[in-house]
Amino acid sequence: MPAIDENAVAESLLRQGLINDVQLDEAREEAQRSGANLVQTLLRLGYVSAHEIAQAVESAASEPAGLESVVSAGLPEVGPAAPSATGGPASLSSYDIDPAAVRALPRALAEEHQVLPISISDERILLAMADPNNMLAIDAVRLHTRRRVEPVQVDPAELTKAIEHYYTAAARAKAAVAQKARDLSAAVVDISERPGVDHELLGMLDQAPIVRVVESLVREAVRQNASDIHIEPRHDRVQVRYRIDGVLQTQTNLRKDMHQYILSRVKILAGEDISENRKPQSGRFEILFEDRPIDLRVSTIPTFWGEKAVLRLLDKGRVFVSLTQLGFLPETMEQFERLLRLPQGLILVTGPTGSGKSTTLYAALHTINDETKNITTVEDPIEYEVEGLNQMQVHPVIGLDFATALREILRQDPDVILVGEIRDLETAQMTFRAAMTGHLVLSTLHTNDAPSAATRLVDMGIPPYIVASSLTGVLAQRLVRRICTRCRAPHQPTPQELTALGLSPESAAKMKFYWGRGCVHCRNTGYSGLVALYELMLMNDEIRRALSKGEDASVLRQIALRTGMKPLRYDGLAKVHQGITTAQEVINVTFAPENM
Repeated sequence: MPAIDENAVAESLLRQGLINDVQLDEAREEAQRSGANLVQTLLRLGYVSAHEIAQAVESAASEPAGLESVVSAGLPEVGPAAPSATGGPASLSSYDIDPAAVRALPRALAEEHQVLPISISDERILLAMADPNNMLAIDAVRLHTRRRVEPVQVDPAELTKAIEHYYTAAARAKAAVAQKARDLSAAVVDISERPGVDHELLGMLDQAPIVRVVESLVREAVRQNASDIHIEPRHDRVQVRYRIDGVLQTQTNLRKDMHQYILSRVKILAGEDISENRKPQSGRFEILFEDRPIDLRVSTIPTFWGEKAVLRLLDKGRVFVSLTQLGFLPETMEQFERLLRLPQGLILVTGPTGSGKSTTLYAALHTINDETKNITTVEDPIEYEVEGLNQMQVHPVIGLDFATALREILRQDPDVILVGEIRDLETAQMTFRAAMTGHLVLSTLHTNDAPSAATRLVDMGIPPYIVASSLTGVLAQRLVRRICTRCRAPHQPTPQELTALGLSPESAAKMKFYWGRGCVHCRNTGYSGLVALYELMLMNDEIRRALSKGEDASVLRQIALRTGMKPLRYDGLAKVHQGITTAQEVINVTFAPENM
C-alpha cells in the first residue's frame, strides 16, 4: 500500500476539529521554511498529540490495516508491523502512556506477550510491541479488551523496562494508599485520647457528608489538573479556589458552618493536630485517583475568619516528559543537552516556586539515565519514582538533611547527583565539593534570572573562584499559559503590549499574535496547559573572569547577552509568534526590554 500523504493526514485532523485553519496554515509555513514534514511540524508545535495523529491516519487511510510510513521525521507510525520513521523501532518516550490504558490489560498478559498499552478509546487500543507481527499477542489483547488493536513497534529493552515501571508503580501505589488508610484510621483513635479534643466534632468527621465533600473537592481538583486547592474562610462563607494553569479560580462557595468540619477532616488526613488552631501546621496524605497515586501536601494557618488550608497536589502517576516535549527552542535545547553530556560540573535550574524546575530536572535525568551510570538523588519530597535512579528523601527530624545526605552519597561511587535545592551554605559547600571531584551535579536555586544564580552562591559564602571554576551553566525558567488550541484566533496587539514587549511597529509587523477566545474546553479562559520559557547562561572565560573579580549580576548578564545568551523575553516572543502563548503572558513573567 502506498504511503499516506501528509496533507491527507492534516486535512483529516482539520475535519475532526483537532486543529483549526490558522494552526494548519502556520504549520505549513513552518514546514516549508524548515524543510520538515507537515505532520511532524504539527506535533512539534504542540497542536496535536501522537495519539490524535494516529486517529487521523486511521481516518485518512483507505484500509485501516497495513499502514506504511506516515511521516519522515521522527513520528512513530501506527499499524501492523509499523517501524519508526527512521526505519527502526520507535521510542516510547515519544508517547504519553495513559494510565487507563495500562489498567485495561493485566500485568500477567502484558509480561507474557511483552506488550504495553499506550492509549485506549471505545473502539481501539494502541499497543507498544517488540514484534508487531505477533498475531498471538494481538489476538490475546483484542479478546481481553474487546477492542481493535493497533500495534506500534518499540525497542524491546525499553519496552521491558516500561512494563516493569508502569505496572510496579501502580501496585506500589495501591499498597501504599491502603496502608495509609489503615494508618489514618488508627490516627483518629489516637487523637480521641488527647486532652482538649472535641469528641462531638471528632464523631462528625467520619460522617458521610463531610467525607464526600472533602473527597469531591480533591478529586475534582485532580480532574481539572489543578496544582493547589485553597480552602479559605470568609465572614459568611467558605471559599474554595483551585490554581489551574498558574491562576487561582473560584471553584465553589460552601456554607460557613461547614468550615470547622472540613478543616478538621483535612487536618486529620494530613496528620495535623485538630485541637490546635492558633499556629500554622503542615502535613501530607495520599489518595488514589483512577489508580494514580496523588500526594497532597497540606499547610494550615490561622486567619481572622478561621483557619485557611492550602493543599498542593502532586500527581505521582503523571507520565514523564522528555526534554523535547518541554518547549525548548532548538538552539537552547542543543546547548542544554551538551551540558548534560559533560562528565562533571554543576548545572543549576532557577526560578520561583512552581516554575517547573523539578519537571525540567527529571526530564534531564531521563535523557542521561542508562545502566552505565550511577545516578543518585536527594529530594524533598520525591516527586516521581524513576526506574534506574537511587532516590533519597530528606528527613530533617532525624538529622538527614541535604548536606548530610550528600556527604553519604559521595561514598556511593556516584556519576550523577541531583540535589533537590541548595538552601544553605552547608548544602552549597557539599554540592560544589561533589562538582569539583568528578561528578555531574544538578540542582535548583531561587533567583530571578540565570546570571543572578552565580552571585547568589557567592553571597551564600562560596568563594567566587570556586563558583567560576565549577559552575558550567544556569537555566532560568518561567511558566506561561498555553493558548487553547480549540479556540485560538489571530490577535492584534495593543500599543501598550508592543511597548511592554519592546517591539517597534516594524518589528511587530513581522510577527504573528494570537489569543484564545474562550470555549467550553478551556472553561472560557482562552488558555489550556502551561509551557516554559527558558534562559540558558553558559559559563565562558569572560563570565568567569568577571565573577572572580566580584562583578555583580547586571554585569554578568550583559556579558552573557553579548556572548550569545537568549533571554526569557526572546524565548517568549518566539512562542508568541508560534501561537503557543499570548503577548500578555510573556509580559507578565519576563523582565523589561532594557534588561534583555
